[in-house]
Amino acid sequence: MIRFHLAALAVSGLLASPGAQAQSAPKTMTAADLVGLEKLSDPKVSPDGRFVLYAVGRVDWKANAVREDLWRIGLDGADPRRMVEGPALGVAWAPEAKRFAFIAKREDDSGRQIYLSAIDGGEPRRLGRLKTTPSNLRWSADGAWLYFLADAPEGKALAKRKREKDDMLPFETRQARARLWRIALADGEVEPVIEGDFEVEAYDLSADGASVLYRRAPSSLLDDNPKSELWLRTGDAPARRLTDNDFQENGPRLSPDGRWALFLATAENGRYGTVNPNLFVLPTAGGAPRELAHGLPYEIEDAVWSADGREIYITATTGVRREIFGVDVATEVVRPLVRGDHAASDVTLTRDGKTLVFFKASATSPGEVFRLDPRRARAAQVTHAHDDIAQRYRLPRQAAIQWTAPDGQALEGLVTYPLDYQPGRRYPLIVQSHGGPRSSDVFNIFSYGRFNPLLAAKGVMTLSVNYRGGTGYGDAFLQGMNGGYFRYADKDVLSGVDHLVAKGMADPDRLGVMGWSAGGHMTNRLITITDRFKAAASGAGAVDWPSMYLTSDTRWQRSEWFLTPPYGSAARRDLYTEYSPLSQLDKVKTPTLILAGAEDVRVPWTQSVMLHRALKALGVESELYLAPREPHNFRELRHRLFQVNVQMDWFSKRVLGQGYDWASAPGEGEND
Repeated sequence: MIRFHLAALAVSGLLASPGAQAQSAPKTMTAADLVGLEKLSDPKVSPDGRFVLYAVGRVDWKANAVREDLWRIGLDGADPRRMVEGPALGVAWAPEAKRFAFIAKREDDSGRQIYLSAIDGGEPRRLGRLKTTPSNLRWSADGAWLYFLADAPEGKALAKRKREKDDMLPFETRQARARLWRIALADGEVEPVIEGDFEVEAYDLSADGASVLYRRAPSSLLDDNPKSELWLRTGDAPARRLTDNDFQENGPRLSPDGRWALFLATAENGRYGTVNPNLFVLPTAGGAPRELAHGLPYEIEDAVWSADGREIYITATTGVRREIFGVDVATEVVRPLVRGDHAASDVTLTRDGKTLVFFKASATSPGEVFRLDPRRARAAQVTHAHDDIAQRYRLPRQAAIQWTAPDGQALEGLVTYPLDYQPGRRYPLIVQSHGGPRSSDVFNIFSYGRFNPLLAAKGVMTLSVNYRGGTGYGDAFLQGMNGGYFRYADKDVLSGVDHLVAKGMADPDRLGVMGWSAGGHMTNRLITITDRFKAAASGAGAVDWPSMYLTSDTRWQRSEWFLTPPYGSAARRDLYTEYSPLSQLDKVKTPTLILAGAEDVRVPWTQSVMLHRALKALGVESELYLAPREPHNFRELRHRLFQVNVQMDWFSKRVLGQGYDWASAPGEGEND
């Protein structure tokens, strides 16, 4: 249910200023506290620079879900107020900044719809009635239309077949195409803008409203991503194809004057490559893309134009940090805007370009909204939702560390220290490996998937290693998995453990290992090559690469790791066998906890069943939990809570030799 609030409501701790209430001594965080943290996200500054709209993920234990409420705050940090009680998604400001649109499902809706709300009050009103789910809202320049992406409605014949359970349909064949639509503000009438025998995956509108830049692909399958291309339609003229290549153009955006388009791509020299995402600009009149700031060792995650089109602001992962830079389009000079031990994201700009708003999280805060003038690059905090978190909870310290692998490769990672850490003392160590693997660990202790504050309270140190095959350290580092998934990566992780043991920080007799997705792959590998870990927790990890390759919903990038697909007479089955933990499971002695989603299509749950059954048959202690209804990452609150509890219990008993008190959802009794 959605409610509109005319005044600020102290519905949670979000509106309380630091020190407004008497604070007791900080408490030790529980699993329920960690899963229940309210988190901010997706700030959108108004075109006139007066307000920022942002989402607050509020846990609803009764509904067993996270609800995204919409909040409004002045750009100066004044008067925060909840505007819409969610779930509400996909905010878009009107050009005059007096209204905003969002997507929600209210009590009488059969599916998600588009709603309009005034910035100063009034009940939100539904705009028309859509038959399929909308996303990616954009206002037209004149404010008369709202553009959005949505599937075409099902035809009557298909709907009839589904009603009658006559629904045997071809595998991975879409029955409806994603189109670009627009809906009239005046009467709610909907009309298609871009449609055809293809998928419209992303789009942008020119500032004058005359042109639409869009990315189209032959299908919605992830393996068809490299076949997507950028197209431009201006007025009633036929659409023109702007690109013709073998890579996906991510985040396409038109320049303010409409003469250029920017995009990100894992490409160089005009072709796809195993490289960190690079920044490109493309003349909309026609011509080849031009890469900007070639050679940056960073993973560029997002890019937006400055108001005058002379600069592009990028968000980039720089190892264990995510920072913001400006790239001069003419000179390609890169200047830092927001640097430090944090993870910055979600950049938006005012119409005049004088204020840049972004989100910033760190090891000391789950995240706040910030603003800065790009000309001066001095950030100021806008929201203060978590200013008192260190007064509410005892938080561990997290720091970056560097060392050198035995083969000479410089490596970096993050150490989260136990509470009351004492130099010179050895501590139990849990190794946590990041997913991806084309990603990296950045500063953050507030992930429920890592539960660092809980481990720190138990006197445990944690280590996250940014191993070869990950992003943010240059292309050669990223290519470290090509021709062999575990050529270096597992050795990199173990070298980090050896480094902490050699420094007298980690106890070599009390080690554990865990990870999710690619971190699960890593965990499954490590328990086959060493028995030094007393316990392991593998989440959604692969154990057999040939079956993983052919049953996952994406494959095309994975062939680089093994040089060929796993099928056919020319297949490098030796590489698939060598780097599949399944072929070495008879060497495992480590008690292994296994978790996965029962509806995971990224790393199919069958991989976890294979691992569990093999370990049980070999006499290795193992437990497997498949979460009902869950995809690759868990969405339901109680499943997240169980995920934390069961892993804490597993490590407490087997690494620490201690018990663990399971946390219950607020308002519920202790688990049996």
